[in-house]
Amino acid sequence: MKRIILFAAAVSMSVSVAVAQQTQLEKGNIMLGVTSTASLGGSWGSDLMSIGILHTKVTSGSNTYNEHNNRSFSLIPKGSYFIMDNLAVGLQVLMARFSNQHVDSEGKWTETTLGIGPFVRYYYPLEKVYPFAELETMIGSCVEKSPNSGSGYDETRYSLFTGGLYLGAAVPLGDKVTFDIMAGYLRTVWTEIEEDEDDFREIYIGPAVRMGFTIYLQTL
Repeated sequence: MKRIILFAAAVSMSVSVAVAQQTQLEKGNIMLGVTSTASLGGSWGSDLMSIGILHTKVTSGSNTYNEHNNRSFSLIPKGSYFIMDNLAVGLQVLMARFSNQHVDSEGKWTETTLGIGPFVRYYYPLEKVYPFAELETMIGSCVEKSPNSGSGYDETRYSLFTGGLYLGAAVPLGDKVTFDIMAGYLRTVWTEIEEDEDDFREIYIGPAVRMGFTIYLQTL
């Protein structure tokens, strides 16, 4: 009899936790999160948060040359609102910067990117994991600065357009937090902004992976 009571209590507790967690996906709630960048091409990849400090050099025997210091970071904070149970609609912002400097030079090559765009995420919650599908698009710009032969910098500007479709899973870390991982297909177009010239474009198409964390807030 005691075993039956303990088993029933365990089942009841598991169901209560699952229900409590899945209420975070109800209509009217808010979802806030941050993920890594996707594989957009350029100077960053799909590492979590993509924050890097790197020193590179080339050696030949006892000689060392071509030493560089690299610094990078990139984040995609996002926020959304559940317009119905399990369906969230929101905005995300891309912030990324990369720099490269030769140890024997004062000049530094930099690349700064900003972007913004809408996304839609639909969950199919299970007891211990929340599978989801996400559709997104984003527009933005990138400014590239490189030292020239004088004392100044040459500046090149690009526009950014990207669209992606992902499948993923959110793993609950508590009642209000999940760890998210997703993989999908991404198409990114970089267009150089030049007056009176034909557009120069770089197009990246292929798979991408993202990871991050999401917080779910219940509204009153």
